[in-house]
Amino acid sequence: MSNSFKSVEDILKEYDQEWSIKHTLKDHHLYYAHTSSKKGEAVETLSEHLSLVQAYFSKLVDIHQLDIVINGLILCYLSKLGHNSDALANFIKRVFVHSICYHDHGKVNENFQASDSKMNNPNFKGKETENGIGTQHSTLSAFIFLCHEINETYQLNLSVKEKNIAVSNCILFSYDIYKHHGKYFDNDFLEKIKAENKKSELLSPYLSLFSNPEPERLKEIGQTLSKLKKVLLKISFKDFAQSFPLYQLLRLNFSLLTASDYLATNEYMNKDKTDNFGVLNQKRIRELYIRVTTNEWVDEKKGKRNFNKKTFDELETLSLEEKPTSKSNANLNLLRQQMATEAIRNIWKNTSKRIFYLEAPTGGGKTNISMLVVLELLKANSELNKVFYVFPFTTLIDQTFKSIKQSLGLNEDEIVALHSKASFLKEDKKSSEDDRYGKAKKNYIDRLFVNYPFCLLSHIRFFEILKTNEKEQNYILHRLANSIVVIDELQTYPPQHWDKVMYFIQQYADAYNIRFVLMSATLPKIDNLIEDVGANNVVHLLSNAREDYFLNVNFKDRVRFDFSLIEQNIEHIPLVKKVLCESKQFAKRDGGQFKPKGSVFTIVEFIFKKSATRFYDEMNNRNRFFDKIFVLSGTILEHRRKYIINFLKRKENRTKRVLLITTQVVEAGVDIDMDLGFKDTSLIDSDEQLAGRINRNLNKDDCKLFLFNLNHESVIYGKDLRYEMMKELTTKEHKQILESKDFDLLYNKVINFKKKRNSDSNFHGFEDYKNYVENIKFRSITEKFKLIDQDCLSCFIPLDIPIEVEGEIKGEKENIFSKNDLLFLKNLNILPDGNNKISGQKVFRLYMDAIYSKKSFLDKKIQLKQIQSILSKFTFSLFASREVEEKITHFSDMEKSDLGYYYIDRWADFYDEWSGINEDAFIDIEKVQFL
Repeated sequence: MSNSFKSVEDILKEYDQEWSIKHTLKDHHLYYAHTSSKKGEAVETLSEHLSLVQAYFSKLVDIHQLDIVINGLILCYLSKLGHNSDALANFIKRVFVHSICYHDHGKVNENFQASDSKMNNPNFKGKETENGIGTQHSTLSAFIFLCHEINETYQLNLSVKEKNIAVSNCILFSYDIYKHHGKYFDNDFLEKIKAENKKSELLSPYLSLFSNPEPERLKEIGQTLSKLKKVLLKISFKDFAQSFPLYQLLRLNFSLLTASDYLATNEYMNKDKTDNFGVLNQKRIRELYIRVTTNEWVDEKKGKRNFNKKTFDELETLSLEEKPTSKSNANLNLLRQQMATEAIRNIWKNTSKRIFYLEAPTGGGKTNISMLVVLELLKANSELNKVFYVFPFTTLIDQTFKSIKQSLGLNEDEIVALHSKASFLKEDKKSSEDDRYGKAKKNYIDRLFVNYPFCLLSHIRFFEILKTNEKEQNYILHRLANSIVVIDELQTYPPQHWDKVMYFIQQYADAYNIRFVLMSATLPKIDNLIEDVGANNVVHLLSNAREDYFLNVNFKDRVRFDFSLIEQNIEHIPLVKKVLCESKQFAKRDGGQFKPKGSVFTIVEFIFKKSATRFYDEMNNRNRFFDKIFVLSGTILEHRRKYIINFLKRKENRTKRVLLITTQVVEAGVDIDMDLGFKDTSLIDSDEQLAGRINRNLNKDDCKLFLFNLNHESVIYGKDLRYEMMKELTTKEHKQILESKDFDLLYNKVINFKKKRNSDSNFHGFEDYKNYVENIKFRSITEKFKLIDQDCLSCFIPLDIPIEVEGEIKGEKENIFSKNDLLFLKNLNILPDGNNKISGQKVFRLYMDAIYSKKSFLDKKIQLKQIQSILSKFTFSLFASREVEEKITHFSDMEKSDLGYYYIDRWADFYDEWSGINEDAFIDIEKVQFL
């Protein structure tokens, strides 16, 4: 089959000349598509709306270079069916395009036009009928589309089987039209199509409104569709639907249809034309590249040098053969430079490859290397024009957001962090109130469609985009084309889904021309789970990472693991004594400015909050040594977390003796540098993650991480295959993996176990999931692949929160509420009190008012988005269980707790601002474990 496709633009031109309602629908100017609530505002005719939708569709295809993607999916789909007809391929593409052109033809329904709640069109008053569909238009649109497109199949010079493929595609794409106002795609969508087309005798009269093709011809086809059940029985969808490409064609079509429809409707309703679709052009890429490779400074005012300039100055001359053998900060920086250099050189050799592994030791500058890799890929591949960074935790999103924005010199319109805690509005001191409102509307649309060339988001949201059956999440699927996706901390994904993760990565890399960079200090080689990937398709950017870097003295000896406690049944009091003893000994050392004599920063990590609280109480009873004791857990609010982290970073506090008691939340990319660590061991890669918070810059000697066993980690990790495999390890093997950094010793056990289990026909495994995809079971595809399959409760604590806390630098403050947050609250009469705090009670009342307000849809959405980031400052989440929910209900105002949050009005009975939840307030303590 030759790749002789017509372009989307050419198909749209042909449609406009031959089939557009301007030419085929009598009195087309009488039909409305939208009306405005504003007095004197002209209505939007159906013809105007359809033209605007097609214009946005054409723009999206052009900007994201989707012609090639659509063509490739069609070719791959037909190839899997064993057909190579150019005529059939071009027909399927035309059906793809026409489904968007026809999506609102059903608005010719006189009931829709006349209804007071719809168009209230005076041209159709008194003409209402009993048509069997009431005021709906999507069913009729799908029917009209089907009749027109099936008529076109009669003109094709194809075999019977190829005509059946053509007809089946008409039926499949009609579903996108039928559901374009629905919230979800369903599993049984063919049944729904059959059910709707039983109404075809009622719908057929509407075909006479259209003059091309001949109305009588269309009526005849409409009558055939009344027997659609027989048509479907005759066409075996198992023969024509078993492929990932067809699944993607349907979802990509739905993404473009709903996005174009939304943007067109928004332009009319809000007079807000979308021109900037957030992509990089070659000029801007060159500017970013020059900044990173040639500038002396990242921020000269703050004295922050650009160390990447040295890397690029020596890019072709730096030797990678000779690795430093002695431990020093200078040698650590040399290793970082060598890693960056090797990664870039490997990109040069493999610019056309699509999947890259970046396995680099903790403290090796992984994020910086990934940024350089991104720039090299953008420079080498002119079609790539956007970048996604994917993280498991919001702390990593925020941390990387600041780093990338500063290093690349990106402006506010070029980068976005998408998570509930991120501020909705950008900072703009000069804007008037009207300007701010206008920008808020634009910002809402830009965030909804991610119109930013750099986007940082959670792995939950990213994989939802890849697989979702939900309309709003699917809006931005088309944006993935020709992008670079950097996925960090891959090992945090449950092993039960590793094969699905790799399957989607491989399929999307090929179909959408995406470059994936998968990175971590403990990186499972999940390509080994999918036979089709193949070793030749995955590039290891650091080809011998373990021997060259992980085992180098500058990384390997940064932290020593001590297993002396691991085989003891240690309790809290002996652990307290051990922590005090080791901390006192370490405090005697003189490490200069990085560790002044008499100071020590110690971290103790537990699996459960209950153990952390018990340890805190026991330490307080015995402590005569530590100047400060902090608690950090999943129930600590954001302002307190920032205060603690900034305290640990301030240089003047380095003379103090500080103890940080924490749960595993500290592993989530928290940027701190401790001296000693104690950890209740869980998963091996989790142990390594905590080691990454100790002696981060190799400025200290004899830093240790003591591992111990206290809690039963099976409560959390019992279903995790890594935990299952770890149970087979001896303490010696556990130690060997951590010291040799050979995490593949564990991961390969997991991968081999999964491969063996997947090959078992009695096991419901990966092949079953692939069948969901290839048989287009939309809901099952989503439900059977959840990275976090656990419901959570959002708890709102209505205390008063400071608007700012002490920053990382003495005398500087870090905002908890942004200037825009404060301005937004001020305009709604919420001001800081005499202690510079914002009232949680007032914020929640504002949220309730917004929920119940009678503002327009967009105004309400904007206000709720603005409030959402403010609410997050008062909120923490708990894993849902019956016991927890019952107890939380006891402390809550249930009248206010029906809006997505539990409003904890009696929070003082079980919660403390400095230490979080007090588990003793919960009755069934054994069944309730907080993190």
